[in-house]
Amino acid sequence: MLCAAALALGWWEGRRHGVRDARPAVAVVPVAVSDAARALTDEAIRLYAVGQYSRACERLSRAAADDPSSAVRREDVSSCFEAWGWQALRESRPDEAWLLFRQGLAESPEAPALLKGLGLAAVHAGRSAEAVAPLERAVRAGHDGQAALLLAHLYDHHDDPDRAIAHLRALLAREPGNDRARRLLDKLERERRAEAGFEREVTRRFVVKQRGVPDRAARVAVTRALEAAADRVGGALGYAPRERLGVILYDRSQFEDVTRVHGWATGVFDGKIRLPVGATPPPAAELERLVAHEYAHAAIHGLSRGRAPRWLHEGLAQALEGATVDPMLPVPGALTLAGVEALVTDADPLRARAGYDIALWIVRDLLDRGGMPVMRELLLRLGAGDTLAEAMPRVYGLRMAELESQWRRVLGG
Repeated sequence: MLCAAALALGWWEGRRHGVRDARPAVAVVPVAVSDAARALTDEAIRLYAVGQYSRACERLSRAAADDPSSAVRREDVSSCFEAWGWQALRESRPDEAWLLFRQGLAESPEAPALLKGLGLAAVHAGRSAEAVAPLERAVRAGHDGQAALLLAHLYDHHDDPDRAIAHLRALLAREPGNDRARRLLDKLERERRAEAGFEREVTRRFVVKQRGVPDRAARVAVTRALEAAADRVGGALGYAPRERLGVILYDRSQFEDVTRVHGWATGVFDGKIRLPVGATPPPAAELERLVAHEYAHAAIHGLSRGRAPRWLHEGLAQALEGATVDPMLPVPGALTLAGVEALVTDADPLRARAGYDIALWIVRDLLDRGGMPVMRELLLRLGAGDTLAEAMPRVYGLRMAELESQWRRVLGG
């Protein structure tokens, strides 16, 4: 999934750039430079060392202006903006990071780390189309397996499987043991086989793909349900994506072959909505619930930037589709969120169903405490990098252990 790939690359680069050296990557000042430029550079080094990137970059920019012919000074400026950009990205300020990386590239237009940072910032800011060009330039500058993998995810996200597969094959030729690239390549090749001959319909908010003429009635019904879900679910959560969402309609056998999910699954969101609809859609009310549920996953994923736990995903998606809580809800053992997380991912359909029911009950309780605005704040805090243990008391005023204790008392677990 695109966000997971971006988070993985961001984690690695964030760690690599997260520890400052006692001296930054600022070049030794040549003897011939002015005293003013030397003094500015020395001050910038001290500021950089304590993480005051704004002031350090300002000093280095002034030193470069004082010595405009120096390539070394331009590199100093770009290195400072690079470090500042990674700091902004680590602190979940992708729009600011994007601007900072661009400022660095103004001085060093082909610096691979800046190009990678610019692409990653664009993904986290929800502008994935703007990430492709800088990442392509970064990969051309030298082999970078993580950037190549993110590029493959981007091309898949933008419905260009041929380019995605080409990047993955090139990556595997260099890194034959890269399991993540191998799994993604296998998945994309299954999708390409299954979706051969599919037609695309582009609407204001969606790109819907399905087999040709005989299935158009189903596609029209799904498209209407999608637009209704985007209005209702998006309105409830305050979610408005910047890019169109891909939706693919399969027959049941295609759906199972492509997704490899449990047989009881009625839909999947993995960056795209995948539905086993076929030529004959289900009754209108059932289709509306199904589509609302999967669109809710897209909204939850977008607001939390892929950081929401599965129990929160499934509980909130059910609430947004309009599901009601079972008044005779059975609770197996002592209730904990970790236990619910294990249940909703269980391969056994009865245990998974119990997990879904409990997740819905928990989310309904959280909604009773603060409604959708507070739930949205929880998702945004997760997206900004808070753990669930950090976000819960800030949003609901209670630690997770306190909430779990209250739920156990009410449910009798």
